[in-house]
Amino acid sequence: MRSVLLGVLLILPLLSGVVVAHEPDTFTVIVREDRHDPAEVNLVVNDTVQYYNVDSRENITHVIGLDLNGDDDFDDEGEFSSGVLHSECDWDNDTDCRVAWIFVINDTALVGNYILSDIRSDGTQIEVQLNIAADVHIENAPDIGECFGDCEEVEEEIDEQVSTPTDLRKSALLIVGTVMFCSSIIFGMNQINRQS
Repeated sequence: MRSVLLGVLLILPLLSGVVVAHEPDTFTVIVREDRHDPAEVNLVVNDTVQYYNVDSRENITHVIGLDLNGDDDFDDEGEFSSGVLHSECDWDNDTDCRVAWIFVINDTALVGNYILSDIRSDGTQIEVQLNIAADVHIENAPDIGECFGDCEEVEEEIDEQVSTPTDLRKSALLIVGTVMFCSSIIFGMNQINRQS
C-alpha cells in the first residue's frame, strides 16, 4: 500500500502539466427504416461520420444531405449529400453502388449545427442532426506585439520584473513537487532502514 502511495506522490507533479489533444475519431450512424442510430452526432473538425444503410426494404434507397433551401435536392451552393445509399450492392455489375456515406469533416468552414434530411425513395423523409465544433487547442503564445523566435530587433529589457499569477502558480507547483519528491526519498530511505 505504501509503495502505491509513494508511486502516486512521485507521478503527481509530472501529471500536473499534461495536455491532451483531440485525436480524430470516426462515428457510425446506422440508417434504419424509421430512424437513425444515433439521431444526433456531435463531431469536431477532423472527425469522420459514416452513415451506413441497413434499411433492407425492397426498392427503398436513402439520400442524406444538407438541403438549405428545402427544394428536396442537394445541388445548390453550400449543400452536400451522400448520393443514393442502397441496403446492398452487386458491385460486380454496379461499381457506383454504395451502402455507406463516409463524410470526413476536414474543413473549418463546416463548423456549425446542421439539420440534415434523409430523403427516401418512397417520398418520406426524416431529419438528422449533425453538430460540428472547431478543434480548439489552447497554446501558450506570446501577446500581440511581443517577439518570439528569430527577431531582428532586440528590445531593451525592463529593469523591473513583475510576477504574474502564472509565474506564481509555476513557482508553487515547483516547490510542491520538490517537497513531495524529497519527502518520498526520505520515506523510501526510512522504509529501507526499517527492513534492515
